[in-house]
Amino acid sequence: MALLSAIHALIMIGGLIFYFSLPYSMADEITLVEITSAIKHALFGIEEKPPRDRYAFVNVSWEKELIDKLDSNDFKIGQMDITNRKSLGKLVKAVNDNPGHEYMLIDVRFYDPAPTDSLLSAELKKAEKLVVSYHKGADDKPHYPIFECNVGLSDMESQVRSNIDDIILKYNIIQNDSLKTTPLVIYEGIHKKGYQSGLVFGNLDGNMVLNTFVMDYLIWDYDLFQAKAYNYYQLGELLMLEEFSPGTIAEYFEDRIVIVGDFEDTDMHKTSKGEMHGPLILLNAFLALERGYNVISWGFLIFLFASFFIISYKALTIKDPVTNYLRRKLPSDHFMIEMASDALFYLAYFAIVSIISYMLFNIQLTILILATYVWAIEKAVISIDELLEEKQKAKEKKLEESIETE
Repeated sequence: MALLSAIHALIMIGGLIFYFSLPYSMADEITLVEITSAIKHALFGIEEKPPRDRYAFVNVSWEKELIDKLDSNDFKIGQMDITNRKSLGKLVKAVNDNPGHEYMLIDVRFYDPAPTDSLLSAELKKAEKLVVSYHKGADDKPHYPIFECNVGLSDMESQVRSNIDDIILKYNIIQNDSLKTTPLVIYEGIHKKGYQSGLVFGNLDGNMVLNTFVMDYLIWDYDLFQAKAYNYYQLGELLMLEEFSPGTIAEYFEDRIVIVGDFEDTDMHKTSKGEMHGPLILLNAFLALERGYNVISWGFLIFLFASFFIISYKALTIKDPVTNYLRRKLPSDHFMIEMASDALFYLAYFAIVSIISYMLFNIQLTILILATYVWAIEKAVISIDELLEEKQKAKEKKLEESIETE
């Protein structure tokens, strides 16, 4: 039975790895993710905030300009507002003139040309240590910026939590098999390490990594706006300071990762930490890569094997000590109560395993699927055993009857 339990544990690990690769989780498990995150961060205080002096956030929400909106035949049908290209051009030029920053992300869409594009276009073309966001269109194909520059895919896949809202729970660092997302581009740019896709795991900096992982947010809106724990600037104010005192922007950005985007207007998403701005989610995904939150270590695999071996042994053994103990403590002749007690045991077991996994390896496990699967395996084993026992009894009874007849 030990060998069978070991084989079954390996099968469960394979199934779990496949589940990890999916871009969504079961809706009911979102609550568990929120609870375990709260236990880790609030109850145990296991949360190391990234250093204040490594990041600078620049808000572009109020730097707007109007451009002509054209239809499919290039006829003007009105006007629309976009982020002021001239202002962004001045910002990138100031950075290019004194490139002491660690890296810069510009999370702004550049799909339509504007009369003020010339400066920004020239500066983006020669910029180093910089990435510009792009997104996929309705046809699921990349919709690249109109400028020649380094780009990263900034799409985030949400999943339905209820009938009225959805949530960003998981993040994919590679989408559509080959499109590198912005957090991965930033990681590769800073650490000079490339990502390689694999059959089961990816490889990043010599480590086995998951392409899809549950997000853990280290910097959130509260840190930026209520606690004011990080440097936050308005683009217009920065440019004004630079005009009066050249070199100010370079000084503010020295050795910092600079995140430029919309922090007050429309780019909002629901997460396990509440409402959060898109650029912050991208930064947190980068931090997850940097801290190895998606790394599959041998320690994690050994932990999974031990956890799955124990529960497999219980499920595959008809009269194991745990089952006997539960039947003594919860005696019942009603099969529904017996089934419920078994199901609750598996839910509790995998909940504990998931919490330990999150505490030690920062990887959330699926609870409902694992519990339901093992419970079903146990019931199948019991049913088969009862069927074989009935057949054996029938065979013995038939043999006794034949002996009596003789």
